Amino acid sequence: MSSGTLSGIVTLLLFTVLGDLLSDAFSLPVPGSVMGLILLVIYLQLSGDVSESLDKVSQFCIRYLAVLFIPGCVGIFFLSDLLLQQWLPITLAVLVATPVSLVLTAVLLQWLLKRFAAQSGDNHHG
Repeated sequence: MSSGTLSGIVTLLLFTVLGDLLSDAFSLPVPGSVMGLILLVIYLQLSGDVSESLDKVSQFCIRYLAVLFIPGCVGIFFLSDLLLQQWLPITLAVLVATPVSLVLTAVLLQWLLKRFAAQSGDNHHG
């Protein structure tokens, strides 16, 4: 493992710990890992650049992201009693929330693409 890779891992862990501390300190309803991700996005927006080490580690994590879901999927098999008790909310969440989130994501993506295309056009002309 190179020192650049280690630096990227430390950066990700630092923001995860900061998010956990912030979430615990203020008893936020948002998980610490999500708070860490929000802090990382704010940091990256303010710095305006992604370090090579952080980019390298992030790409590695994204490449193997599906592997991280395996423990959660296996855990569902052990919750069959809970699934039977809560079948209606789970079914509604899957059948309603999933299409709604897909549509909202598509609308947001279109809006962002138009916004960045307009900004890029402004930069080329003036």
